[in-house]
Amino acid sequence: MKALHDACSEVYYKPAGYETKPYLGILVEKEGVEYAIPLSSAKEKHKAWRNVAIDRFLIFENCDKQKLGTRAVYVENPDGSVKHILAVIDVKKMIPVKQGLYSKVNLNPSETDSPADKKYKVLLNIEYSFCLKIIDSLIQKATRIYEKQIRTGKIPRFCCDFKLLEKICDEYTLA
Repeated sequence: MKALHDACSEVYYKPAGYETKPYLGILVEKEGVEYAIPLSSAKEKHKAWRNVAIDRFLIFENCDKQKLGTRAVYVENPDGSVKHILAVIDVKKMIPVKQGLYSKVNLNPSETDSPADKKYKVLLNIEYSFCLKIIDSLIQKATRIYEKQIRTGKIPRFCCDFKLLEKICDEYTLA
């Protein structure tokens, strides 16, 4: 992640905290290269975003405000319910991933999980179910964004530089 971020600042990366927090994403293939489309936690700025845009999706649920935690990100609906924003699928931030440097995440709760891990897995399962419902549209968006950048050579604002990242990924070796 650090190597990709050093080459392109649009890659999601924090210098601390990635040891315990996985980088989660949806794996897709573009021109023979595997890419991870990242899932990002909901943030206050996402309140102003539309549910679906040309380069992203909000993962949300409509619910009662009373069911939300104190740190929940939400927008009030006209009917009194709220749109609870759970996460964002940020297609323009997809990154190439090298075989062997990623693994499948087990979303099934286990008796050995801590209460926090169980709660996190419930959230991940909600997000996963949402992704399954929009998978065709998600792949179409990823394909359009990728092909347009490769065809034109122009990197839109806030978008990862796919060709540069493919080069960095291809040259990367474990130390």
